[in-house]
Parts: sequence; structure tokens; C-alpha cells
Amino acid sequence: MKYIEAFDKYVKLLEEKNFKDAKSDILLLIYEIFDFDFSKWTMYKYDEIEDISKLDTLNEYVEKRLGHMPIQYILNKAYFCGLPLYVNENVLIPRFDTEVLVEEVLALSKKDKSKRILDMCTGSGAIAIALKKLGGFDRVDALDISDNALEVAKRNAKELDLDINFLKSDMFSSLTSEIKYDIIVSNPPYIQSDVVDTLENEVKDFEPRLALDGDVDGMKFYKIIAENYEDYLADNGVLALEIGYDEADDIRALFEGKNVVIKKDLANLYRVAIIYS
Repeated sequence: MKYIEAFDKYVKLLEEKNFKDAKSDILLLIYEIFDFDFSKWTMYKYDEIEDISKLDTLNEYVEKRLGHMPIQYILNKAYFCGLPLYVNENVLIPRFDTEVLVEEVLALSKKDKSKRILDMCTGSGAIAIALKKLGGFDRVDALDISDNALEVAKRNAKELDLDINFLKSDMFSSLTSEIKYDIIVSNPPYIQSDVVDTLENEVKDFEPRLALDGDVDGMKFYKIIAENYEDYLADNGVLALEIGYDEADDIRALFEGKNVVIKKDLANLYRVAIIYS
């Protein structure tokens, strides 16, 4: 079988099951399994596949995709701010939307390396890792309640040779107010509980509910942050949050009396809230 024949075969299988990104899904799998990139694919796609065992791997991966497992979990790989990250079903898959949050924090800090950063609900460590790598901050701390998520985050930091302090903590519970942060950043769970079960299969059946469910109104973790963040924020510090596209008014109300600036993402949706102390 030729590479292009395998491509056509598996694209057809996915399209018959109404997978809207069938072509890009199969191409990503082929690139990963056969160590291809665009130029290699262009050069060799009409060649015969020599390593049949890799064809078996492709078939196995396609079966997982037909079961709606996200490509990122199949390959245990995702990209965030251009950085390769290991991911599994213990962590949320990093979204491009969240890169806006990183961009805003970098702009706020003006890449002052002396700034102390705290990333809450770190999951895969994506935000903390991107800030450490791109901002070069001397101190970046990151916390999560999940041991399994922290294991993934630590693995990612190690593979990218980044020194980040990871801490198991139920929100602020394991912190001491002795350390003050210049910027506290968080992408907490913010989807309403009854909405989680209506999400596409790739999300509701595979991604950890712990990282998605923000309680009945989606505001549970924002409320905890609002009640406590100032105890851990340095003078003139800033709080930066990813928010749901429909939560801007709720966030403004929650932080009433504060200078709240809402930023939009590339899709022109409300995505980031900056709260100035």
C-alpha cells in the first residue's frame, strides 16, 4: 500500500462517520507515525509503505479516533505557544484561545524577569511553561489539586529544561501569604455543570471533568480567587484570568470596585479578564 492510498482509505472512514477534520486528522497521524513533515509527505506520498508495522499503528490510531479520542491524546502531544507538550487524559488539552492569556501576561510584565508569577489550576503546565520559556521569569510557581496533572506538568517542564516550582494545592490552600506574586494567572474550570454533558464527545468523554466543570453557574473558582487573591498579590500586582465568552458581565460584577479590563481573542470573543489591584 502506498502512503497516499492509506491516507485516502482512512480519510474515507472518518468522513463516513462525519468527522469534519478527517483529512487533517489522518495527515497528523501519518506525519507522527512515519516521521514526515510537509516536504517529506510531498516527496514520498506516492511511494510504497515499507514498514508494515507502522501501518498497523496507523490502523490502531484511526480506530481510537473513530471512538472520538482526540488526536492529542492519541499522540500524547499538543502544541501551546509553539512549544511541544506531553498530554494525556489527566489534563485538559491546551487551546489556542488560551495563548491570548499568555500574550496579555507577557505584555503586562514587559518581560521583566524579576516578576514573580503564580499559575493556578496549571493542568499540563502549559501557561506556566509558556511564561517561563517566553518571559524568562526568575520565579514561576504553578499549582493544581490533581497529582496526575502535576505529574504531566512536571514532565513537560523537565523535557523543556525549565525550572518551575510545582505545588499540589486546592486553590490557595497550600500557599503561605509570605510570598507575594506580581502576577497571578489562571485558566480555571468555568463551564456550567449542565453544559459539560452537552459538549462534543471528544471533550465530555475524554477530557477531565475536574478541569472543565465550574459548578452550576460556572463561577465557582472565580469566586474562590476573588475572595483570596489579594492576600497573595504584591503591591500593584495584577490578576489575569481566562474567562468564558459569555462571562464578562459576571466577572465585572464579581470584581466590582476593581479596575477590570476585558480582552477579546482572535475570534472576537471575550476571553481574558485583567484585574488591577
